[in-house]
Amino acid sequence: MYGLVEIAPIPAVPAHDLFTYRVPDGLRDRVRLGARVRVPLGRQTRTGVVTGFTDTVPPGTIRAVLDVLDSEPSLPEELLRLCRWAARYYLVSQAEVIGTVVPARMPAMPTERWLRLGIAPEGAALEALARRAPARARVVRALAEAGGRLSTIDAQAAGLSAGAIRGLLTARTLEVEAIERVSEPPRAFVHLHRPILNAAQLTAAEAVSAAIRASETASFLLYGVTGSGKTEVFLEAAATALECDRDVLVLVPEIALTHQLVQRTRERFGSMVAVLHSGLSPGERWAAWRRIEARRVRVVVGARSAVFAPLARLGLVVVDEEHDGAYKQEDGIRYNARDLAVVRARLADGIAILSSATPSAESFHAAADGRHRLLVLPERPDARPLPAIEVVDLRGRVHRADGPEVLSEEIRGAMDDALARRGQVLVFLNRRGFSRCLQCPACGTPVTCPRCSVSLTWHRATAALVCHHCDHRTPSPEVCPACSAPGLMAFGIGTEQVETLIRTAYPEARVARLDRDTTQRAGVQERVLADWHAGTLDVLVGTQMVSKGHDVPGVTLVVVLVADLSLNVPDFRAAERTVQLLLQVAGRTGRGSEPGRVVLQTFRPNHPSIVSAVQHDYGAFMAGELLRRQELSYPPFSRLVSVRLEGRDNHRVETVAADLGRALGEHARRLGLATNTVLGPAPPPIERIRGRYRWQLLLRAGEPASLRALARAARAETSALRERGVRAIIDVDPYSM
Repeated sequence: MYGLVEIAPIPAVPAHDLFTYRVPDGLRDRVRLGARVRVPLGRQTRTGVVTGFTDTVPPGTIRAVLDVLDSEPSLPEELLRLCRWAARYYLVSQAEVIGTVVPARMPAMPTERWLRLGIAPEGAALEALARRAPARARVVRALAEAGGRLSTIDAQAAGLSAGAIRGLLTARTLEVEAIERVSEPPRAFVHLHRPILNAAQLTAAEAVSAAIRASETASFLLYGVTGSGKTEVFLEAAATALECDRDVLVLVPEIALTHQLVQRTRERFGSMVAVLHSGLSPGERWAAWRRIEARRVRVVVGARSAVFAPLARLGLVVVDEEHDGAYKQEDGIRYNARDLAVVRARLADGIAILSSATPSAESFHAAADGRHRLLVLPERPDARPLPAIEVVDLRGRVHRADGPEVLSEEIRGAMDDALARRGQVLVFLNRRGFSRCLQCPACGTPVTCPRCSVSLTWHRATAALVCHHCDHRTPSPEVCPACSAPGLMAFGIGTEQVETLIRTAYPEARVARLDRDTTQRAGVQERVLADWHAGTLDVLVGTQMVSKGHDVPGVTLVVVLVADLSLNVPDFRAAERTVQLLLQVAGRTGRGSEPGRVVLQTFRPNHPSIVSAVQHDYGAFMAGELLRRQELSYPPFSRLVSVRLEGRDNHRVETVAADLGRALGEHARRLGLATNTVLGPAPPPIERIRGRYRWQLLLRAGEPASLRALARAARAETSALRERGVRAIIDVDPYSM
């Protein structure tokens, strides 16, 4: 064993990475790669993770490791390799990446409550219990089938009634014991439910399964129209991985979609499924981490951060809705979980599946180049047709002073017809709040955020103006803050206003709204989605969170109120995002026995995004989009690095940005890069957020190594920039421009 170790402190030390420590003789047998230790750092004592062993003695005094905190490493070696890769690629320190995976403080080793069957009714007594209390009888049978013992977590996963369990405990038919959660041996895989696949699904599933059985390292792009059964394909591949004693990771872009996929996954694989996402408490997350690490669960479903789940024998990684921008972390370590998932599968010698009805341009191009194997599901099961999309052209119509008519005559007619047929209606508008802003009719001044360069959005339900960037809130003023004139007017529409209009127009309908405002209240999201899936809601109004992943057979009509919103953004991905959003939301209808219908309002009916969405021809759109990207040298035909500069003094930030731009331009010339490699500096569309002014440089090149060298040069300047009062944020492969 080496006498020196490299330690990543948690949290990371700014402008530093790893520190070298001496291992005392008494700890040499306990210090292991990936284990947490206690070390002296300056005048403090810190937690750190062992990242490696070394014989190289650094200059100066070498301090000793104080203690080892883990009997088993908190960070498995394969995850440690992923952290090293992420640090190199995203130009951050290993300690920063490790700090996002392993918390400095972990709860005590958790215990788990287990149910133990005492004197259980049998034969006629059990039949009598089933007649009198069927839920209790089901619990008794479940424990008997499990050998007389079952954890409360597994009981919950199996859908056993908590009330029935309490009743049996009171009757002393059951007893409870507490044991360490990781003491149970790994679980064997048992098939619970295996649906019949159609020909296209079977071909796709067999291609992936064959690669898993052959222990290949490969990535697949599963490209299928909405409702074509992509989930069943990757669950079938997951079953193959489990049969081969390999573990499975399934990523979804948002927590809202986790619950639905967990339900389907548990129907297939029972209680060997765990959930990881940022909505869990630290204790819940650590308990799940330990269960995964011990292989008590073999399938993990989670949002972005679950890409770091400690699966010991990872064989399959699935990225569902792989095109979704939510996979990109926009603060801290700015990683893309989709890309990390592919790398993780490769490091584990496993398989990656990227699944989407509207693949990203990067994945589409990679499949065309042969870097991903392409699997296509061209139609829905049972040959159910895709919904017809009708366009309502808003050009030339007489509109209200504050914007277009929200519910056009065509939309009202479609809703009347759908509701009369007892169908469910999904109304989509990607803008929350009641109105976009309050504006003075006398001087024309809108009420703006004091910290950001944006108007405040009016939320009528709370009688407040809210900034959707910094969450600044203020009561609605009675007079104009600029000229003191009374009578501020509301301009623009949001989901809150749409919900009010629909409730007024359809008083008998059961209406609900799902957006970031409503989901802030605990339990609202789960309750609304449960009612929506159960068919007890007639109309659901929502933002982007209702546009994907929801399979509700009763939805016969989708209404898109303003299809142009995402086109009016200065971003080269605007057209791609628009067609993806429209096809995803359109795909929520026509999944049952009744045909689906979509009514879409737009001011730009001839835009390629709108035309391709109406024709359900994403392939044609992407062919044209890739040609445009190639001509403009944008991804996937080049790589981008964003360098954003922030500070309190706008003039200073602008000056620093200009100086850095000149320095990087000279460095690019020395590297032999093109003259247009360094773009800017320029202010972003929103110049100030949270009181900090922002300027941006964009680094663009087709050759990744040279671009990374240029980005490292920018990173080397961050300490000097900080001394000038300016913060530099380097974002590799930026998603939002």
